[in-house]
Amino acid sequence: MRSHPLARGGAVALVGALALGGATTVFPPTAGAVTQTVCHEASLPRQRTEVSTDVPLPRFDPSLGTLLSVSVPTQTIHLDTDARFQNTAQSPVVFSEDMHYTFTLTSPGGLASPPPLVGMIPRVPPTTLAPFSGTLDYMGPSSVTEPSTSRDAAAAPVTSSDPAVLAAFTGAGTLGFHVQSAIAEVFNGGGGNVAFQINTFVAATVEVCYTYGVTQVSAAPPTVTPTATPSAGPSPPVVAPPPFTG
Repeated sequence: MRSHPLARGGAVALVGALALGGATTVFPPTAGAVTQTVCHEASLPRQRTEVSTDVPLPRFDPSLGTLLSVSVPTQTIHLDTDARFQNTAQSPVVFSEDMHYTFTLTSPGGLASPPPLVGMIPRVPPTTLAPFSGTLDYMGPSSVTEPSTSRDAAAAPVTSSDPAVLAAFTGAGTLGFHVQSAIAEVFNGGGGNVAFQINTFVAATVEVCYTYGVTQVSAAPPTVTPTATPSAGPSPPVVAPPPFTG
C-alpha cells in the first residue's frame, strides 16, 4: 500500500519537530560565602623615651560582613640612641656602659599580647679615660662618644577567633594598642665621676587585620531560551490514482 511511505515520513517529521523544539536553560552561579580580609595600620611617631601610650586602630565595620578572626601580624619597634661621656675625676678611670631596653606591647579587647621585646645595646666597651681636662665639653682624651645606634624589633604575631574578642573588635570607634618602654643604663667603673649626655628615641607601628565572611546572593532565576521552530511548508498536492481498467 502507498500509505507506508507517508507513515514513515510522518514519523521522521515528528522526531525532527521534537528535536527542533528543545530549549536552552542557563543557570546562574549559586549562592555561597566569600572570605575577605581588610587591614589597618597606625604608627607612634618618633619621640623620646620613656613612652606609655596607645596606638589607636579602627574596629571592624560590621556592614562589611561577619567578622571571623582578628590578627595582628605586625607590631614593630624602632629604637635609636646616642651618648657621650667624660671623666671628671683628677685621675684616669676605666669605664664602660650598656643600655638595656624592654618594650611591652599590650593588645586591647581580650586579644592575646605578644611577649615583651627585650634587648641590650653596648654603648661603650671598656675604655680608659684620661683625667678631667678642666672643661666639660665631651672632647679630648677624657671623653668617649657613642655614635647614633639603632635597633629594630618585631613582636610575634597574634590571632584570635574567640567570640568575645570578635565582639570587642566589632563596631564604631577605635581600640588602643598600648606601647610602653623601660630603659635602664648600666655604668661599669668610672670611679663615680663621669658626666654624660644620652638621647634615646622610639617609634612603633601596629597593623591589625580582620578576616570576614560575605554571603553572595544568587542572581535572577534560570533563564530558559526556547529554540525557534521552523514553519511548516505547504502540503504536497494529492494526486488521484488512475482509473482501474480490468
